[in-house]
Amino acid sequence: MDKTPIADTAKEGRPRGAPAGNQNGRGNIRHGLRAGSLPRDAKHVEHQTNALRRELEAAVMAAKGEVTLLDAATIQTAVKWERHGALALRWLRIEGEKLKPIDRLTFSREIARASAERDKALAALGLDAPPKPPWAIDVEGKSDDR
Repeated sequence: MDKTPIADTAKEGRPRGAPAGNQNGRGNIRHGLRAGSLPRDAKHVEHQTNALRRELEAAVMAAKGEVTLLDAATIQTAVKWERHGALALRWLRIEGEKLKPIDRLTFSREIARASAERDKALAALGLDAPPKPPWAIDVEGKSDDR
């Protein structure tokens, strides 16, 4: 076994801390909005929705250059609706045979409603709008510095 001491990165002049682009780094402060934890047997839903949140945050950053508090809240809304639909689907799958047809229909309706509400939140992010080029001229003569 090699008994060479481990080098102290601070002494060697190398930077310490999280790598650039790491979402957990101290220099990369997030909004603090959370969706909450799920029971162990539903962790896959939590992981799926957390991945969606990260993907949406990255898309907003790419499109707008920042994630504002309103963007973060809208992303959280979309994620919570996605989570609601995924949980309703899970419960329908697990308990579906025990439910009356009207109850199955209610779960199905909740799944569809969750998708529609999620899509409304996604539309509110405005990611489909083409970006305004910085050299664009305002032909109506309106100016932001009035």
